[in-house]
Amino acid sequence: MLGSELAGVVEEVGKNVTAFTPGDEVFGVANGSFAEYARASASKLLHKPANLDFAEAAAVPVSATTALTGLRAARLEAGQTVLITGAGGGVGSYAVQLAHAMGAEVTGVCSTAKQDYVRSLGARHVIDHARRPHRGSAPTTSSSIPQAAARCPRCDACSRRPGRS
Repeated sequence: MLGSELAGVVEEVGKNVTAFTPGDEVFGVANGSFAEYARASASKLLHKPANLDFAEAAAVPVSATTALTGLRAARLEAGQTVLITGAGGGVGSYAVQLAHAMGAEVTGVCSTAKQDYVRSLGARHVIDHARRPHRGSAPTTSSSIPQAAARCPRCDACSRRPGRS
């Protein structure tokens, strides 16, 4: 069975589980979560924040972790600038928020429709990905998030890769 991220309501708990009780709203990861019921280790779950719906909570484990991993790999520090492509998507939207919280000056690349959203997440500068080239349209950056850059089908670097149009 496929799937790794989940959000739902606890139905049953094992005899040694003390952190959760039936009826608790949770989110986390488990193998085979593309099912009506999923079995998860208590160590892989957290209580769902009340301000998130189930769909939002289910996106947190993989998208947020991917964003954080990318920012850490880039060794992003307060005061640096960072370019985040795909800033309006799942991983990108977390990367914008996390980079902003880390004290970086964030430039986000996204669609025209998502520019206000990306600004609301903490991006100081926003670039419309439909306009080419990106070069020269943003402040010089200290870091970029490579896995997010691979998602931008219109930038020069991506469109020159074999198999890309």
